[in-house]
Amino acid sequence: MIHNQHYKKDVKYVVEQSHVVLRMLGIWPLTDRRPNTIEKVTNIFLVIICYFLLHCDMVPGVLYYMFVDDGARERMKMMPPILYSIMAIAKYSNLIVHECNIRRCLRHIEEDWRTMMVSDAREMMQDKANTGRRLFTLCCTFMYCGGLSYNTIMPLSKGSIVTDQNVTIRPLSCPGYYVFFNPQNSPAYEIVFLLQCLCGFVMYTITVAICGLAAVFVMHACAQMEILMRLMEDLVNKDECEQQNIVAKLAIIIEHQIRIRNFLQLVENTLRYSSLVEIVGCTTIICLTGYCIIGEWEDKNIAALCSYVAALTSVIINIFILCYIGEYITTQAEEISLTSCTLDWYRLPTNMAQDLVLVTAFSNVPPRMTAGKFIDLSFKTFGDVIKSAAVYLNLLRQLTE
Repeated sequence: MIHNQHYKKDVKYVVEQSHVVLRMLGIWPLTDRRPNTIEKVTNIFLVIICYFLLHCDMVPGVLYYMFVDDGARERMKMMPPILYSIMAIAKYSNLIVHECNIRRCLRHIEEDWRTMMVSDAREMMQDKANTGRRLFTLCCTFMYCGGLSYNTIMPLSKGSIVTDQNVTIRPLSCPGYYVFFNPQNSPAYEIVFLLQCLCGFVMYTITVAICGLAAVFVMHACAQMEILMRLMEDLVNKDECEQQNIVAKLAIIIEHQIRIRNFLQLVENTLRYSSLVEIVGCTTIICLTGYCIIGEWEDKNIAALCSYVAALTSVIINIFILCYIGEYITTQAEEISLTSCTLDWYRLPTNMAQDLVLVTAFSNVPPRMTAGKFIDLSFKTFGDVIKSAAVYLNLLRQLTE
């Protein structure tokens, strides 16, 4: 065991991106102490504000969809923001419910950074941490750029519309039915427009937070898997086999392997329902957004078309990152299985070689990241999502034409 004197700095580097977005949502769990009264009140206030903003799109949008009789195309355009609001509320609630699990994952990461198993473990973990930060940055860039362009550029690009009754209508990113006031009058229009932009910001922050946590946790587990493979190779090293501490080394391997499995199971329990909402909901959103893109193309509205394309790209990139993370952990687990099966076990004493069979058998059952326990996060799932969305889009066009 090697004590890392810089573990606090390393842990801060690993989680600082997720720390920022979770603090904005009021759900960052402290790992070293209990929150004081001011911090509790601040977090509760932020949660209330976030829930209020999330309902600013959903409630008026649902009322508009139920009580205002618009054409089929206009009703289809309303569905993506309403559905995305519902998804955001579900994912945000899941994060709040699993705040204790997030805290346990963060403590697990801190313990792994504090004590190193091999001499170059810090370099391995930093390499995976850099990969996780790049994935977070990629998701953050596409979500905020694509999402905020949908909330700002698309409604502003349409300009004011004058009806036959000489009534001026200023468009919003999500039309809504407001019972107590007319959103077309100033300053009501400006307030509603600002609230919709803030609502979009909160929704995209929730998505980025989930993607960032998944990247941080899974990449940390992959680093620990690389360390596990190094421990396995050192066990049968010709120089090491002559020492008397083979039993202790085998015990360390078994404990480390179980620790990795427990950590991945905790991550799975924390994020599986959010991932399920993301996969199922975004499949529908890709279909509906594709329908809107075709409509804007026919209307030759280039600005709105670009906004829809940017929003569609951000959704696809987010699903791809989740599937890439799941595929990455599966590939890393398969490498552990291959390493355990190709060890020079004959260098070990007979009784130790027999014990190694159990380690090999355990390694041949690779862990998987799933969405709701029944959808594997993998490149195959990403392909299935795109194909399903294309099929639904084709069916939707046939039903509405």
